[in-house]
Amino acid sequence: MFEKYVYPKKKEVGLTLFVKAFSTLMGILIPTILKYIIDDAVPSGQRNMIIGLGLLMIFVSFLEWRYSIKANRMAAKTSSEIIQDIRQDLFSRSISLSSRQIDKLGISSIESRLTSDTYTVHNFLGTAMRMGSRSIMLFIGGVILCVLLNLKLSLIIVFLIFPIFLTIRFIFNKTMPMWRKLHKRHDEMVQVIRESIKGIKVSKALNKVDDEKAKFFRTNKAVRDQTIKAVDTSALTSPIVNVFLYSGLAGVIIYGGSMVKSGEIKVGIIIAFISYLMQIVDSLFMMNWMFNIYSRSMISVKRIEEIIFMPLDENQIIENPIALPDKDINVPEIEFKNVSFSYDQEEYSLKDVSFKIYPGQTFAIMGATGAGKSTVIRLLMRQYDVDQGEILIRGVNIKNLKHDELNSLFGSVFQKDFLFKGTIKENIEFGRQIPDADLYNATLAAQAHEFIQEKDDKILHELASKGVNLSGGQKQRVLLSRAFAGDPEILILDDSSSALDFKTESRLRSAIDEKFDHSTSIIIAQRISSVLDAKQIMFLENGKILEMGDHLYMMEHCEPYKEIADMQIGEREEEVYA
Repeated sequence: MFEKYVYPKKKEVGLTLFVKAFSTLMGILIPTILKYIIDDAVPSGQRNMIIGLGLLMIFVSFLEWRYSIKANRMAAKTSSEIIQDIRQDLFSRSISLSSRQIDKLGISSIESRLTSDTYTVHNFLGTAMRMGSRSIMLFIGGVILCVLLNLKLSLIIVFLIFPIFLTIRFIFNKTMPMWRKLHKRHDEMVQVIRESIKGIKVSKALNKVDDEKAKFFRTNKAVRDQTIKAVDTSALTSPIVNVFLYSGLAGVIIYGGSMVKSGEIKVGIIIAFISYLMQIVDSLFMMNWMFNIYSRSMISVKRIEEIIFMPLDENQIIENPIALPDKDINVPEIEFKNVSFSYDQEEYSLKDVSFKIYPGQTFAIMGATGAGKSTVIRLLMRQYDVDQGEILIRGVNIKNLKHDELNSLFGSVFQKDFLFKGTIKENIEFGRQIPDADLYNATLAAQAHEFIQEKDDKILHELASKGVNLSGGQKQRVLLSRAFAGDPEILILDDSSSALDFKTESRLRSAIDEKFDHSTSIIIAQRISSVLDAKQIMFLENGKILEMGDHLYMMEHCEPYKEIADMQIGEREEEVYA
Protein backbone atom coordinates (compact mmCIF):
# COMPACT_ATOMS: atom_id res chain seq x y z
CA MET A 1 0.00 0.00 0.00
CA PHE A 2 2.85 2.39 0.81
CA GLU A 3 4.28 1.87 -2.69
CA LYS A 4 0.97 2.94 -4.20
CA TYR A 5 0.31 5.99 -2.03
CA VAL A 6 3.64 7.13 -0.53
CA TYR A 7 5.89 6.64 -3.58
CA PRO A 8 4.01 9.24 -5.73
CA LYS A 9 4.76 11.73 -2.92
CA LYS A 10 8.46 10.84 -2.86
CA LYS A 11 9.57 14.41 -3.61
CA GLU A 12 7.50 15.88 -0.78
CA VAL A 13 8.58 13.12 1.61
CA GLY A 14 12.23 13.47 0.60
CA LEU A 15 12.18 17.26 1.05
CA THR A 16 10.50 16.90 4.44
CA LEU A 17 13.13 14.39 5.60
CA PHE A 18 15.93 16.63 4.30
CA VAL A 19 14.65 19.68 6.20
CA LYS A 20 14.13 17.55 9.32
CA ALA A 21 17.65 16.11 8.99
CA PHE A 22 19.08 19.63 8.72
CA SER A 23 17.29 20.81 11.86
CA THR A 24 18.41 17.66 13.72
CA LEU A 25 22.00 18.21 12.59
CA MET A 26 21.89 21.70 14.09
CA GLY A 27 20.81 20.16 17.41
CA ILE A 28 23.65 17.63 17.25
CA LEU A 29 26.24 20.39 16.82
CA ILE A 30 25.29 22.23 20.04
CA PRO A 31 27.13 19.90 22.52
CA THR A 32 30.26 20.05 20.32
CA ILE A 33 30.21 23.86 20.42
CA LEU A 34 29.73 23.67 24.20
CA LYS A 35 32.80 21.41 24.45
CA TYR A 36 34.97 24.01 22.69
CA ILE A 37 33.66 26.74 25.00
CA ILE A 38 34.49 24.71 28.15
CA ASP A 39 37.79 23.17 27.05
CA ASP A 40 39.27 25.92 24.85
CA ALA A 41 37.55 29.29 25.17
CA VAL A 42 37.10 29.47 28.96
CA PRO A 43 40.63 28.22 29.95
CA SER A 44 42.24 30.61 27.42
CA GLY A 45 40.28 33.57 28.80
CA GLN A 46 39.46 34.82 25.31
CA ARG A 47 36.26 36.76 25.91
CA ASN A 48 35.56 37.41 22.24
CA MET A 49 35.90 33.68 21.52
CA ILE A 50 33.44 32.86 24.32
CA ILE A 51 30.93 35.44 23.04
CA GLY A 52 31.40 34.29 19.44
CA LEU A 53 30.87 30.61 20.27
CA GLY A 54 27.89 31.56 22.49
CA LEU A 55 26.30 33.52 19.63
CA LEU A 56 27.01 30.58 17.32
CA MET A 57 25.14 28.30 19.75
CA ILE A 58 22.18 30.68 19.77
CA PHE A 59 22.18 30.87 15.97
CA VAL A 60 22.40 27.08 15.60
CA SER A 61 19.58 26.67 18.15
CA PHE A 62 17.45 29.13 16.19
CA LEU A 63 18.07 27.20 12.96
CA GLU A 64 17.08 23.96 14.70
CA TRP A 65 13.86 25.53 16.02
CA ARG A 66 12.95 27.25 12.75
CA TYR A 67 13.52 24.29 10.42
CA SER A 68 12.05 21.79 12.88
CA ILE A 69 8.75 23.72 12.78
CA LYS A 70 8.95 23.91 8.98
CA ALA A 71 9.62 20.17 8.69
CA ASN A 72 6.73 19.36 11.06
CA ARG A 73 4.33 21.44 8.98
CA MET A 74 5.55 19.81 5.78
CA ALA A 75 5.14 16.37 7.36
CA ALA A 76 1.59 17.17 8.48
CA LYS A 77 0.66 18.42 5.00
CA THR A 78 2.21 15.46 3.16
CA SER A 79 0.73 12.83 5.50
CA SER A 80 -2.71 14.47 5.23
CA GLU A 81 -2.54 14.38 1.43
CA ILE A 82 -1.47 10.72 1.44
CA ILE A 83 -4.20 9.67 3.84
CA GLN A 84 -6.74 11.67 1.83
CA ASP A 85 -5.93 9.53 -1.22
CA ILE A 86 -6.07 6.34 0.86
CA ARG A 87 -9.40 7.30 2.42
CA GLN A 88 -10.84 8.26 -0.98
CA ASP A 89 -9.87 4.93 -2.56
CA LEU A 90 -11.03 3.01 0.52
CA PHE A 91 -14.44 4.67 0.37
CA SER A 92 -14.73 4.16 -3.40
CA ARG A 93 -13.84 0.49 -3.06
CA SER A 94 -16.18 0.04 -0.10
CA ILE A 95 -19.25 1.27 -1.98
CA SER A 96 -18.35 -0.91 -4.98
CA LEU A 97 -18.13 -4.11 -2.93
CA SER A 98 -20.67 -6.80 -3.67
CA SER A 99 -23.38 -7.52 -1.14
CA ARG A 100 -21.71 -10.82 -0.20
CA GLN A 101 -18.42 -9.04 0.48
CA ILE A 102 -20.19 -6.41 2.59
CA ASP A 103 -21.98 -9.15 4.53
CA LYS A 104 -18.64 -10.86 5.17
CA LEU A 105 -16.83 -7.71 6.34
CA GLY A 106 -19.71 -6.10 8.24
CA ILE A 107 -20.80 -2.47 8.02
CA SER A 108 -19.32 -1.62 11.43
CA SER A 109 -15.93 -3.00 10.39
CA ILE A 110 -15.97 -0.95 7.17
CA GLU A 111 -16.85 2.19 9.16
CA SER A 112 -14.03 1.46 11.60
CA ARG A 113 -11.51 1.07 8.77
CA LEU A 114 -12.64 4.33 7.18
CA THR A 115 -12.29 6.24 10.45
CA SER A 116 -10.07 4.86 13.21
CA ASP A 117 -7.77 2.78 10.97
CA THR A 118 -7.10 5.61 8.54
CA TYR A 119 -6.47 7.92 11.50
CA THR A 120 -3.95 5.43 12.92
CA VAL A 121 -2.09 5.26 9.58
CA HIS A 122 -2.24 9.07 9.31
CA ASN A 123 -0.71 9.34 12.77
CA PHE A 124 2.04 6.89 11.83
CA LEU A 125 2.95 8.67 8.59
CA GLY A 126 3.16 12.08 10.26
CA THR A 127 5.05 10.73 13.27
CA ALA A 128 7.46 8.76 11.08
CA MET A 129 8.45 11.88 9.13
CA ARG A 130 8.74 14.02 12.26
CA MET A 131 9.83 11.80 15.12
CA GLY A 132 11.12 8.77 13.21
CA SER A 133 13.62 10.62 11.04
CA ARG A 134 14.77 12.77 13.98
CA SER A 135 15.30 9.76 16.27
CA ILE A 136 17.40 7.94 13.66
CA MET A 137 19.51 11.05 13.00
CA LEU A 138 20.03 11.69 16.72
CA PHE A 139 21.02 8.07 17.30
CA ILE A 140 23.46 7.83 14.39
CA GLY A 141 24.88 11.33 14.91
CA GLY A 142 25.18 10.83 18.66
CA VAL A 143 27.01 7.52 18.29
CA ILE A 144 29.42 8.91 15.66
CA LEU A 145 30.30 12.00 17.71
CA CYS A 146 30.67 9.93 20.90
CA VAL A 147 33.21 7.76 19.06
CA LEU A 148 35.01 10.86 17.81
CA LEU A 149 35.05 12.37 21.31
CA ASN A 150 36.51 9.28 23.00
CA LEU A 151 36.70 5.71 21.76
CA LYS A 152 37.00 4.12 25.22
CA LEU A 153 33.85 5.80 26.56
CA SER A 154 32.02 4.83 23.37
CA LEU A 155 32.42 1.13 24.22
CA ILE A 156 29.76 1.64 26.91
CA ILE A 157 27.25 2.54 24.18
CA VAL A 158 28.06 -0.66 22.28
CA PHE A 159 27.17 -2.78 25.32
CA LEU A 160 23.87 -0.87 25.72
CA ILE A 161 22.52 -1.16 22.17
CA PHE A 162 22.04 -4.95 21.95
CA PRO A 163 20.02 -5.52 25.16
CA ILE A 164 17.90 -2.45 24.41
CA PHE A 165 17.20 -3.64 20.85
CA LEU A 166 16.29 -7.16 22.03
CA THR A 167 13.96 -5.72 24.68
CA ILE A 168 12.13 -3.52 22.20
CA ARG A 169 11.86 -6.37 19.71
CA PHE A 170 10.50 -8.82 22.30
CA ILE A 171 7.81 -6.43 23.53
CA PHE A 172 6.92 -5.49 19.94
CA ASN A 173 6.22 -9.16 19.12
CA LYS A 174 4.12 -9.50 22.27
CA THR A 175 1.95 -6.45 21.58
CA MET A 176 1.16 -7.07 17.89
CA PRO A 177 -1.55 -9.74 18.56
CA MET A 178 -2.97 -7.53 21.34
CA TRP A 179 -3.44 -4.54 19.03
CA ARG A 180 -5.00 -6.84 16.42
CA LYS A 181 -7.50 -8.12 18.99
CA LEU A 182 -8.21 -4.54 20.08
CA HIS A 183 -9.31 -3.65 16.54
CA LYS A 184 -11.82 -6.52 16.58
CA ARG A 185 -13.15 -5.34 19.95
CA HIS A 186 -13.47 -1.83 18.50
CA ASP A 187 -15.46 -3.16 15.53
CA GLU A 188 -17.84 -4.91 17.94
CA MET A 189 -18.32 -1.69 19.92
CA VAL A 190 -19.07 0.29 16.74
CA GLN A 191 -21.67 -2.32 15.79
CA VAL A 192 -23.38 -2.00 19.19
CA ILE A 193 -23.36 1.81 18.88
CA ARG A 194 -24.91 1.64 15.39
CA GLU A 195 -27.65 -0.72 16.54
CA SER A 196 -28.40 1.26 19.70
CA ILE A 197 -28.64 4.62 17.91
CA LYS A 198 -30.70 3.16 15.08
CA GLY A 199 -33.17 1.63 17.53
CA ILE A 200 -33.14 4.37 20.17
CA LYS A 201 -36.82 5.22 19.69
CA VAL A 202 -37.85 1.58 20.06
CA SER A 203 -35.64 1.18 23.14
CA LYS A 204 -37.30 4.15 24.79
CA ALA A 205 -40.78 3.03 23.82
CA LEU A 206 -40.22 -0.45 25.28
CA ASN A 207 -38.32 0.87 28.30
CA LYS A 208 -35.16 -1.01 27.30
CA VAL A 209 -32.73 1.88 27.71
CA ASP A 210 -31.04 0.21 30.69
CA ASP A 211 -30.54 -2.97 28.65
CA GLU A 212 -28.89 -0.97 25.87
CA LYS A 213 -26.68 0.75 28.41
CA ALA A 214 -25.66 -2.61 29.85
CA LYS A 215 -24.89 -3.97 26.36
CA PHE A 216 -22.72 -0.95 25.56
CA PHE A 217 -21.02 -1.18 28.95
CA ARG A 218 -19.97 -4.77 28.22
CA THR A 219 -18.49 -3.97 24.81
CA ASN A 220 -16.92 -0.74 26.06
CA LYS A 221 -15.37 -2.62 29.00
CA ALA A 222 -13.97 -5.23 26.60
CA VAL A 223 -12.32 -2.43 24.56
CA ARG A 224 -11.01 -0.80 27.73
CA ASP A 225 -9.59 -4.05 29.15
CA GLN A 226 -7.92 -4.96 25.87
CA THR A 227 -6.49 -1.44 25.52
CA ILE A 228 -5.11 -1.53 29.07
CA LYS A 229 -3.56 -4.94 28.43
CA ALA A 230 -1.86 -3.78 25.23
CA VAL A 231 -0.72 -0.44 26.67
CA ASP A 232 0.57 -2.05 29.89
CA THR A 233 2.64 -4.51 27.87
CA SER A 234 4.00 -1.71 25.69
CA ALA A 235 4.73 0.38 28.78
CA LEU A 236 7.14 -2.28 30.04
CA THR A 237 9.62 -1.01 27.47
CA SER A 238 10.33 2.28 29.25
CA PRO A 239 11.40 0.97 32.69
CA ILE A 240 13.44 -1.89 31.20
CA VAL A 241 15.19 0.39 28.74
CA ASN A 242 15.72 2.98 31.53
CA VAL A 243 17.64 0.41 33.58
CA PHE A 244 20.10 -0.13 30.74
CA LEU A 245 20.36 3.52 29.75
CA TYR A 246 20.91 5.04 33.17
CA SER A 247 23.29 2.24 34.10
CA GLY A 248 25.30 3.28 31.05
CA LEU A 249 25.04 6.94 32.07
CA ALA A 250 26.34 6.09 35.54
CA GLY A 251 29.19 4.15 33.91
CA VAL A 252 30.09 7.17 31.75
CA ILE A 253 30.20 9.48 34.79
CA ILE A 254 32.27 7.06 36.91
CA TYR A 255 34.66 5.97 34.16
CA GLY A 256 34.84 9.43 32.59
CA GLY A 257 35.52 11.02 35.96
CA SER A 258 38.52 8.72 36.52
CA MET A 259 39.81 9.60 33.03
CA VAL A 260 39.49 13.34 33.78
CA LYS A 261 41.33 12.81 37.05
CA SER A 262 44.17 10.99 35.26
CA GLY A 263 44.33 13.73 32.61
CA GLU A 264 43.35 11.55 29.65
CA ILE A 265 40.41 13.78 28.71
CA LYS A 266 39.03 17.19 29.61
CA VAL A 267 35.79 18.07 31.41
CA GLY A 268 34.21 19.44 28.20
CA ILE A 269 34.45 16.03 26.59
CA ILE A 270 32.56 14.44 29.52
CA ILE A 271 29.83 17.10 29.37
CA ALA A 272 29.52 16.77 25.57
CA PHE A 273 29.57 12.97 25.85
CA ILE A 274 26.78 13.00 28.46
CA SER A 275 24.79 15.38 26.23
CA TYR A 276 25.16 13.04 23.28
CA LEU A 277 24.33 10.04 25.44
CA MET A 278 21.15 11.81 26.53
CA GLN A 279 20.38 12.48 22.88
CA ILE A 280 20.86 8.78 22.20
CA VAL A 281 18.56 8.05 25.16
CA ASP A 282 15.93 10.40 23.74
CA SER A 283 16.29 8.86 20.27
CA LEU A 284 15.82 5.35 21.65
CA PHE A 285 12.72 6.43 23.54
CA MET A 286 11.38 8.01 20.35
CA MET A 287 12.17 4.84 18.41
CA ASN A 288 10.41 2.82 21.11
CA TRP A 289 7.38 5.07 20.73
CA MET A 290 7.62 4.67 16.96
CA PHE A 291 7.62 0.89 17.36
CA ASN A 292 4.38 1.14 19.36
CA ILE A 293 2.75 3.31 16.70
CA TYR A 294 4.15 1.08 13.97
CA SER A 295 2.72 -2.08 15.55
CA ARG A 296 -0.76 -0.54 15.62
CA SER A 297 -0.53 1.04 12.19
CA MET A 298 0.60 -2.17 10.47
CA ILE A 299 -2.58 -3.87 11.67
CA SER A 300 -4.59 -0.93 10.36
CA VAL A 301 -2.69 -1.06 7.06
CA LYS A 302 -3.58 -4.74 6.63
CA ARG A 303 -7.23 -4.03 7.41
CA ILE A 304 -7.29 -1.19 4.86
CA GLU A 305 -5.46 -3.29 2.26
CA GLU A 306 -8.01 -6.06 2.75
CA ILE A 307 -10.69 -3.79 1.27
CA ILE A 308 -8.66 -1.74 -1.24
CA PHE A 309 -7.04 -4.80 -2.79
CA MET A 310 -9.99 -7.14 -2.32
CA PRO A 311 -10.52 -9.00 -5.62
CA LEU A 312 -13.70 -8.44 -7.57
CA ASP A 313 -16.59 -10.69 -6.66
CA GLU A 314 -17.97 -12.91 -9.41
CA ASN A 315 -21.06 -10.74 -9.84
CA GLN A 316 -18.83 -7.72 -10.56
CA ILE A 317 -17.19 -9.41 -13.53
CA ILE A 318 -18.89 -9.11 -16.92
CA GLU A 319 -17.26 -11.75 -19.11
CA ASN A 320 -19.19 -11.20 -22.36
CA PRO A 321 -21.15 -7.93 -22.19
CA ILE A 322 -24.22 -7.87 -24.41
CA ALA A 323 -26.16 -4.76 -25.40
CA LEU A 324 -29.72 -4.80 -24.09
CA PRO A 325 -32.24 -5.04 -26.97
CA ASP A 326 -35.34 -2.86 -27.25
CA LYS A 327 -38.61 -3.90 -25.67
CA ASP A 328 -40.62 -6.54 -27.44
CA ILE A 329 -44.15 -7.32 -26.30
CA ASN A 330 -43.61 -10.96 -27.31
CA VAL A 331 -40.43 -11.30 -25.19
CA PRO A 332 -40.66 -11.32 -21.38
CA GLU A 333 -39.24 -8.14 -19.88
CA ILE A 334 -38.17 -10.20 -16.85
CA GLU A 335 -37.88 -13.96 -16.60
CA PHE A 336 -36.74 -16.18 -13.71
CA LYS A 337 -35.78 -19.69 -14.80
CA ASN A 338 -35.58 -22.27 -12.00
CA VAL A 339 -33.78 -19.82 -9.70
CA SER A 340 -32.40 -21.06 -6.39
CA PHE A 341 -30.38 -18.97 -3.96
CA SER A 342 -28.91 -19.19 -0.46
CA TYR A 343 -27.31 -16.45 1.63
CA ASP A 344 -25.31 -18.80 3.85
CA GLN A 345 -24.75 -21.66 1.38
CA GLU A 346 -26.73 -23.94 3.70
CA GLU A 347 -30.46 -23.20 3.64
CA TYR A 348 -32.11 -21.94 0.46
CA SER A 349 -33.88 -18.58 0.65
CA LEU A 350 -35.37 -19.23 -2.81
CA LYS A 351 -35.88 -22.67 -4.33
CA ASP A 352 -36.72 -23.39 -7.98
CA VAL A 353 -38.55 -20.07 -8.62
CA SER A 354 -39.76 -19.48 -12.18
CA PHE A 355 -42.00 -16.74 -13.61
CA LYS A 356 -42.33 -14.34 -16.56
CA ILE A 357 -43.30 -10.66 -16.64
CA TYR A 358 -44.09 -9.09 -20.01
CA PRO A 359 -43.56 -5.38 -20.83
CA GLY A 360 -46.02 -3.05 -19.14
CA GLN A 361 -47.43 -5.73 -16.82
CA THR A 362 -47.79 -5.39 -13.06
CA PHE A 363 -46.44 -8.33 -11.08
CA ALA A 364 -47.08 -8.65 -7.33
CA ILE A 365 -45.26 -10.71 -4.71
CA MET A 366 -46.80 -11.64 -1.40
CA GLY A 367 -45.88 -13.95 1.45
CA ALA A 368 -45.02 -14.12 5.10
CA THR A 369 -41.97 -12.41 6.58
CA GLY A 370 -38.83 -14.25 5.49
CA ALA A 371 -40.55 -15.97 2.57
CA GLY A 372 -38.00 -14.54 0.10
CA LYS A 373 -39.88 -11.57 -1.38
CA SER A 374 -37.06 -9.03 -1.08
CA THR A 375 -34.54 -11.68 -2.16
CA VAL A 376 -36.25 -11.81 -5.57
CA ILE A 377 -35.54 -8.08 -5.99
CA ARG A 378 -31.94 -8.37 -4.82
CA LEU A 379 -31.30 -11.11 -7.36
CA LEU A 380 -33.05 -9.18 -10.14
CA MET A 381 -30.88 -6.10 -9.47
CA ARG A 382 -27.84 -8.41 -9.23
CA GLN A 383 -26.91 -7.45 -5.71
CA TYR A 384 -26.36 -11.20 -5.37
CA ASP A 385 -25.85 -13.88 -8.02
CA VAL A 386 -28.10 -16.91 -8.24
CA ASP A 387 -26.75 -20.28 -7.12
CA GLN A 388 -28.81 -22.17 -9.70
CA GLY A 389 -30.89 -21.14 -12.69
CA GLU A 390 -30.76 -17.82 -14.51
CA ILE A 391 -32.44 -14.42 -14.66
CA LEU A 392 -33.18 -12.87 -18.05
CA ILE A 393 -34.13 -9.34 -19.03
CA ARG A 394 -35.50 -9.16 -22.60
CA GLY A 395 -33.97 -12.56 -23.20
CA VAL A 396 -30.46 -11.57 -22.03
CA ASN A 397 -28.89 -13.10 -18.92
CA ILE A 398 -28.26 -10.28 -16.43
CA LYS A 399 -24.72 -11.63 -15.94
CA ASN A 400 -23.99 -10.39 -19.47
CA LEU A 401 -25.33 -6.87 -18.88
CA LYS A 402 -23.10 -4.04 -17.74
CA HIS A 403 -23.94 -2.89 -14.24
CA ASP A 404 -24.64 0.69 -15.31
CA GLU A 405 -26.97 -0.46 -18.07
CA LEU A 406 -28.76 -2.86 -15.73
CA ASN A 407 -29.16 -0.35 -12.91
CA SER A 408 -30.44 2.36 -15.26
CA LEU A 409 -33.53 0.25 -15.92
CA PHE A 410 -34.81 0.41 -12.37
CA GLY A 411 -36.70 2.92 -10.30
CA SER A 412 -37.03 1.45 -6.84
CA VAL A 413 -38.34 2.06 -3.37
CA PHE A 414 -37.01 -0.48 -0.88
CA GLN A 415 -38.49 -1.62 2.38
CA LYS A 416 -35.63 -0.04 4.34
CA ASP A 417 -34.82 2.91 2.09
CA PHE A 418 -33.28 6.14 3.34
CA LEU A 419 -33.35 9.90 3.08
CA PHE A 420 -30.19 11.91 3.65
CA LYS A 421 -29.61 15.37 5.05
CA GLY A 422 -30.41 17.92 2.36
CA THR A 423 -33.38 19.47 0.58
CA ILE A 424 -36.38 17.50 -0.67
CA LYS A 425 -35.25 18.35 -4.21
CA GLU A 426 -31.76 16.93 -3.61
CA ASN A 427 -33.26 13.74 -2.15
CA ILE A 428 -35.50 13.27 -5.19
CA GLU A 429 -32.81 14.10 -7.75
CA PHE A 430 -30.28 11.87 -5.95
CA GLY A 431 -27.39 13.25 -7.98
CA ARG A 432 -29.28 13.16 -11.29
CA GLN A 433 -29.89 16.29 -13.35
CA ILE A 434 -33.69 16.16 -13.55
CA PRO A 435 -35.69 19.07 -15.04
CA ASP A 436 -38.05 20.90 -12.70
CA ALA A 437 -41.05 19.82 -14.78
CA ASP A 438 -40.17 16.15 -14.28
CA LEU A 439 -39.66 16.73 -10.55
CA TYR A 440 -43.10 18.33 -10.37
CA ASN A 441 -44.73 15.43 -12.21
CA ALA A 442 -42.93 12.89 -10.02
CA THR A 443 -44.13 14.51 -6.76
CA LEU A 444 -47.62 14.80 -8.24
CA ALA A 445 -47.74 11.08 -9.10
CA ALA A 446 -46.32 10.12 -5.69
CA GLN A 447 -49.00 12.19 -3.92
CA ALA A 448 -46.20 14.23 -2.34
CA HIS A 449 -46.93 17.55 -4.04
CA GLU A 450 -49.64 18.53 -1.56
CA PHE A 451 -47.57 18.26 1.63
CA ILE A 452 -44.46 19.69 -0.10
CA GLN A 453 -46.40 22.81 -1.05
CA GLU A 454 -47.38 23.24 2.61
CA LYS A 455 -43.73 23.74 3.56
CA ASP A 456 -42.56 27.33 3.76
CA ASP A 457 -39.68 26.69 1.35
CA LYS A 458 -41.54 23.95 -0.55
CA ILE A 459 -39.31 21.56 -2.53
CA LEU A 460 -36.22 23.30 -1.10
CA HIS A 461 -37.32 22.38 2.42
CA GLU A 462 -34.33 21.03 4.37
CA LEU A 463 -34.59 17.46 5.64
CA ALA A 464 -32.74 16.18 8.68
CA SER A 465 -30.61 13.05 8.47
CA LYS A 466 -32.80 10.01 7.64
CA GLY A 467 -35.72 12.41 7.16
CA VAL A 468 -36.65 12.37 10.85
CA ASN A 469 -38.55 15.67 10.45
CA LEU A 470 -41.07 13.95 8.18
CA SER A 471 -43.82 11.51 9.06
CA GLY A 472 -43.67 7.91 7.84
CA GLY A 473 -46.16 8.58 5.03
CA GLN A 474 -44.32 11.71 3.92
CA LYS A 475 -41.02 9.81 3.79
CA GLN A 476 -42.55 7.14 1.59
CA ARG A 477 -44.00 9.73 -0.79
CA VAL A 478 -40.60 11.47 -1.15
CA LEU A 479 -39.01 8.07 -1.84
CA LEU A 480 -41.71 7.29 -4.41
CA SER A 481 -41.01 10.66 -6.04
CA ARG A 482 -37.34 9.68 -6.31
CA ALA A 483 -38.28 6.42 -8.07
CA PHE A 484 -40.75 8.12 -10.44
CA ALA A 485 -38.44 11.04 -11.36
CA GLY A 486 -36.23 8.92 -13.60
CA ASP A 487 -39.21 7.56 -15.60
CA PRO A 488 -37.96 3.97 -15.07
CA GLU A 489 -38.54 1.09 -17.45
CA ILE A 490 -38.87 -1.29 -14.49
CA LEU A 491 -40.56 0.04 -11.35
CA ILE A 492 -39.91 -1.83 -8.09
CA LEU A 493 -42.03 -0.99 -5.04
CA ASP A 494 -41.06 -3.01 -1.97
CA ASP A 495 -43.72 -2.37 0.68
CA SER A 496 -43.61 1.28 -0.36
CA SER A 497 -47.16 2.27 0.63
CA SER A 498 -47.46 0.64 4.05
CA ALA A 499 -47.49 4.04 5.83
CA LEU A 500 -50.10 5.58 3.51
CA ASP A 501 -53.79 5.77 4.28
CA PHE A 502 -56.15 3.88 1.96
CA LYS A 503 -57.36 7.02 0.19
CA THR A 504 -53.83 8.22 -0.62
CA GLU A 505 -52.81 4.71 -1.66
CA SER A 506 -55.80 4.51 -4.01
CA ARG A 507 -54.78 7.81 -5.67
CA LEU A 508 -51.21 6.53 -5.89
CA ARG A 509 -52.28 3.33 -7.69
CA SER A 510 -54.37 5.35 -10.12
CA ALA A 511 -51.43 7.67 -10.86
CA ILE A 512 -49.11 4.69 -11.49
CA ASP A 513 -51.65 3.08 -13.84
CA GLU A 514 -52.09 6.35 -15.72
CA LYS A 515 -48.54 7.76 -15.91
CA PHE A 516 -46.40 4.62 -15.78
CA ASP A 517 -48.45 2.21 -17.87
CA HIS A 518 -45.38 1.75 -20.09
CA SER A 519 -43.27 0.61 -17.12
CA THR A 520 -43.05 -2.99 -15.95
CA SER A 521 -43.96 -2.96 -12.26
CA ILE A 522 -43.05 -5.32 -9.45
CA ILE A 523 -44.94 -4.71 -6.23
CA ILE A 524 -44.14 -6.33 -2.89
CA ALA A 525 -46.91 -5.67 -0.42
CA GLN A 526 -48.80 -6.95 2.58
CA ARG A 527 -52.03 -5.17 1.61
CA ILE A 528 -54.44 -6.91 -0.71
CA SER A 529 -55.57 -3.49 -1.99
CA SER A 530 -52.05 -2.89 -3.36
CA VAL A 531 -52.06 -6.01 -5.58
CA LEU A 532 -55.68 -6.31 -6.76
CA ASP A 533 -54.94 -4.98 -10.24
CA ALA A 534 -51.78 -7.03 -10.77
CA LYS A 535 -51.69 -9.27 -13.84
CA GLN A 536 -50.04 -11.96 -11.75
CA ILE A 537 -49.70 -12.41 -8.00
CA MET A 538 -46.99 -14.76 -6.73
CA PHE A 539 -47.37 -16.06 -3.19
CA LEU A 540 -44.12 -17.31 -1.65
CA GLU A 541 -43.78 -19.66 1.29
CA ASN A 542 -40.38 -20.67 2.66
CA GLY A 543 -38.70 -19.59 -0.57
CA LYS A 544 -40.99 -21.61 -2.85
CA ILE A 545 -43.90 -20.56 -5.03
CA LEU A 546 -47.10 -21.68 -3.32
CA GLU A 547 -49.46 -20.34 -6.00
CA MET A 548 -49.37 -17.79 -8.80
CA GLY A 549 -52.24 -16.14 -10.70
CA ASP A 550 -54.55 -13.13 -10.70
CA HIS A 551 -56.65 -12.06 -7.71
CA LEU A 552 -59.65 -14.26 -8.49
CA TYR A 553 -57.47 -17.31 -9.10
CA MET A 554 -55.56 -16.75 -5.85
CA MET A 555 -58.80 -16.40 -3.89
CA GLU A 556 -59.85 -19.84 -5.10
CA HIS A 557 -56.58 -21.73 -5.00
CA CYS A 558 -54.32 -20.06 -2.36
CA GLU A 559 -55.64 -20.44 1.16
CA PRO A 560 -53.07 -18.11 2.86
CA TYR A 561 -53.87 -15.39 0.32
CA LYS A 562 -57.61 -15.83 0.90
CA GLU A 563 -57.12 -15.58 4.68
CA ILE A 564 -55.25 -12.28 4.27
CA ALA A 565 -57.95 -10.96 1.92
CA ASP A 566 -60.75 -11.93 4.30
CA MET A 567 -59.01 -10.22 7.20
CA GLN A 568 -58.30 -7.02 5.28
CA ILE A 569 -61.30 -6.33 3.09
CA GLY A 570 -64.02 -8.57 4.51
CA GLU A 571 -66.66 -10.56 2.69
CA ARG A 572 -68.74 -7.60 1.55
CA GLU A 573 -65.82 -5.73 -0.01
CA GLU A 574 -64.65 -8.98 -1.54
CA GLU A 575 -67.99 -9.35 -3.35
CA VAL A 576 -67.52 -5.88 -4.87
CA TYR A 577 -64.06 -6.76 -6.18
CA ALA A 578 -65.32 -10.12 -7.46
